[in-house]
Amino acid sequence: LGLLPQLHAREKVLQALGCIGKDGLITLKGRAATEVLSGDEVTILEIVFHNVLDDSTPEYVAAAISAFVFPDKVDEEAEEVPLPKPLIRLRDTILQHHKHIENLLREHGVDVDPEEHSRMCNVALMGIAYRWACGEPLANIMPDTWLQEGTIVRSIVRAEELLRKLQDVAKLLGNMKLRQVFKEAAELIHRDIAFVPSLYIQ
Repeated sequence: LGLLPQLHAREKVLQALGCIGKDGLITLKGRAATEVLSGDEVTILEIVFHNVLDDSTPEYVAAAISAFVFPDKVDEEAEEVPLPKPLIRLRDTILQHHKHIENLLREHGVDVDPEEHSRMCNVALMGIAYRWACGEPLANIMPDTWLQEGTIVRSIVRAEELLRKLQDVAKLLGNMKLRQVFKEAAELIHRDIAFVPSLYIQ
């Protein structure tokens, strides 16, 4: 019974975001969120429904999605190589949506751990994911980051899995152009050491 207030508060947030209707029934947006089953499916669906990824290249989309599969607590400035300007704009927009959701949770009385919430959308890997999607070998990337190779490999694998799920989301929404971009992004990062059976992905 002690959990009921929090459950009701979360339901109000989902209604505010359009995932649940006023009648309590799940909407198309809510159904799409259940297809993702990621740590932060709500933010992911927000950026999809607000067309944040529209007109982005598969390389940029792969980088953007990496933010939702990298829960490690690291400094966002861990990379020495600066992001391309379009990717900076994409990163900032994603973080704005993530912050908006945090504010909604607080407004409706949901208990939020700021650190835990920030980890659900962690943009520290975006530059590495972008370079990987562009075809750079890991040997060229490693000197520009203090992240461990295994951490990067596991995150790339998870990003590819999430991109495959998002293809189904885009299909459900009838957005075949975005589905194709998700497909191409997944294909770009599915290569080399990240998908060779090893201790990294056991």
